[in-house]
Amino acid sequence: MLIEERIDDINWTANEKIVIEFIRNKQENIRHYTTTMIAKETYTSPSILVRIANKLGYDGYLAFKDAYLEEMTYLKSRFKNIDANKPFKANDDIMTIANKITKLKTESLEDTLSLINHDDLRKAINLIEKCEVIKIFAISNLCFLAEEACFKFRHIGKKCETYSYSNMMYQEAIMSDSQTCAICISYSGVSNELIETAKLLKNNDVPIIAITSIGENDLSKISNVKLSLTTREKSYTKIAGFSTIESISLVLDILYSCYFASNFDNHFVYKTKVAESTEKRKKTNIIIDEISD
Repeated sequence: MLIEERIDDINWTANEKIVIEFIRNKQENIRHYTTTMIAKETYTSPSILVRIANKLGYDGYLAFKDAYLEEMTYLKSRFKNIDANKPFKANDDIMTIANKITKLKTESLEDTLSLINHDDLRKAINLIEKCEVIKIFAISNLCFLAEEACFKFRHIGKKCETYSYSNMMYQEAIMSDSQTCAICISYSGVSNELIETAKLLKNNDVPIIAITSIGENDLSKISNVKLSLTTREKSYTKIAGFSTIESISLVLDILYSCYFASNFDNHFVYKTKVAESTEKRKKTNIIIDEISD
């Protein structure tokens, strides 16, 4: 969840609201302000900045300021021509809608790639390589993405599981150990079922890869490594999760592809043999038909 959204969810005191409004008006220019300077201009006290930071989940004002500035820079750097929440209008014709949705998905993919950090990706791949089994935890419609990722990993010989119900997630988390690698997917990073599952995994020393929105949230705090998603959509006021779904799918595909490449030849042979033994349908399209020499 974006800091701006978290700010709206909290009941602030009158003086805190004054300081919050000051910060929002300054936006990226807040980098030049200390707690003393803000207190002086808002006729409040420096301690209010610490209380605001704590309510938002940060240890102090500097940690909050750094996260806020990072978010402002990100939000102003991309998606300048299309709204991820309402990418088309009521009076748009069908081809205009088709073009706008395509553009949104393309921008979402590019944005996601820009957020991927080499060291974090490398760490995530190392965790997957070392583990005996991958367990992917997701809720609601994201379960379909988890199932697709598991399908890919299993078809190259990597044990992978996912679960559709919260009680199953809790049980599997309790039965997991350090030989498991958990991938927890949550756009907001505060979904109760995912957080409870992640806590159970953490208690069992299970390494956690978090796939979630930018900034710090409950899930990212618990995880061993975080891979960030394009973060443009509101929680509720959106036509659909076009951008988020595309972003999650890309991150999962990148994880799978990097793992595939770690032992490319063996993985390719394994996958091909599995496909050859199960694909018995007659192909009528010459493009997709396998042609034997």
